[in-house]
Amino acid sequence: MKLNRTAKISITVFLILLVITLLGFLFIYPSYNKISLMIQDLNPYRTSKNIYIDFLSRISPTLEKFQIKVFAAGSIEESLDESLVLDRKILEEVHTNLNIDTANIAGRISEGTTSRAMMEGFWHFPTSVYPGQKGNVVVIGHRFQYLPPAKNTFFNLDKTKIGDSIKINQDEGTYTYIVTDIQIVEPNDVSILQKTDDYRLTLITCTPLWTSEQRLVITAKLDKLYKKV
Repeated sequence: MKLNRTAKISITVFLILLVITLLGFLFIYPSYNKISLMIQDLNPYRTSKNIYIDFLSRISPTLEKFQIKVFAAGSIEESLDESLVLDRKILEEVHTNLNIDTANIAGRISEGTTSRAMMEGFWHFPTSVYPGQKGNVVVIGHRFQYLPPAKNTFFNLDKTKIGDSIKINQDEGTYTYIVTDIQIVEPNDVSILQKTDDYRLTLITCTPLWTSEQRLVITAKLDKLYKKV
């Protein structure tokens, strides 16, 4: 009799916990992404830094604000020459990863001569320079290939703010870039792929969310004070 009563209690507790777990999943999971990003925004250091850099950006706009856009017939992803050959996948050899803590983004950077490389990770545009080098490092990623809490997608890239840090991690060290500009361009605007004389990182994904109508472009500059650690 005692054993039966214990068994009943155990089953009852298990069922209660199961119901609570299911309810928690149904009500909490849809808000997981928003809650996790709200927690990130509670960082006072990040808030003050963002306000300062945003102020500097407003009183001294970036050069791109005044440039005439150059358009191509196809999309950004299709602008590569079909004859392009990639002899080595250097970034993959040194296990290169991209990380944006404030937007819950983290994943490896893949290489390839077509946009199919995005199925394996964030795609390093093959005609652009490597992280840490002078010029424009271009990385393109899918927006909703995976959904939060997965981080290896640009689902939250629109949550990135001016002043945020973007880290490129490799076996030999880390490069830190600071977001300086955010813009939306047309799918065939290849001006964002152009070579530059500074040390910059350009991140590209589709926007608005769930569409491929336009491209969201995040521009960041190498933080030379912490160039490589």
